[in-house]
Amino acid sequence: MSNLPVGSVHVPHPDPRQMGLSIGEGQDGAPARWGRWDGQSLTVYRFEDEDLALTGLSPSGDLLLSVTHDQDRLAVHRTRDGSVLAEAFAESSVPRHPKAEADNDEVYAAWDWAGGFLDETTVIAGTVESDEEWGEGRHWLIDVSLERAPVQVEYPFTVTSPPFAIGEGSWYTFADAGRTLHAWTLD
Repeated sequence: MSNLPVGSVHVPHPDPRQMGLSIGEGQDGAPARWGRWDGQSLTVYRFEDEDLALTGLSPSGDLLLSVTHDQDRLAVHRTRDGSVLAEAFAESSVPRHPKAEADNDEVYAAWDWAGGFLDETTVIAGTVESDEEWGEGRHWLIDVSLERAPVQVEYPFTVTSPPFAIGEGSWYTFADAGRTLHAWTLD
């Protein structure tokens, strides 16, 4: 259910003259672009990291969320210039899956290519894809400053898809191979 690695995902801005684009090229990468139309000319810039999936935009449109193509880094960017304001590396930010063997050195967390802003200060992200070998995937609430450790979301039942932010403190997940949609909100 992720929005990459193959295909394009548009990231609309509240100002309809701006738009982000993630271009999933499978194993070949994930270039990201941000475009602006000033009424006379179109300006498109490339993000510093050519393998970058844009996964969300803050409600104000001032901040972008991205995940690197190799899924090791989640970053918050300033929309106007793409500069990174904060970043979280999965391996150092997220604990090992609790059901993973302690002696297995190949266990690592990786951010999903989904998630986004719940509000101006909170992001939801998942490690579902990297967790599935060990059991239930996990979702994380993350302060945009990324100064505090991610907090794992506790659900009343098993959630099997990555989270997809819809704003105003809400997100959704899929179940039953995509046939059922569950909506969630912060309380």
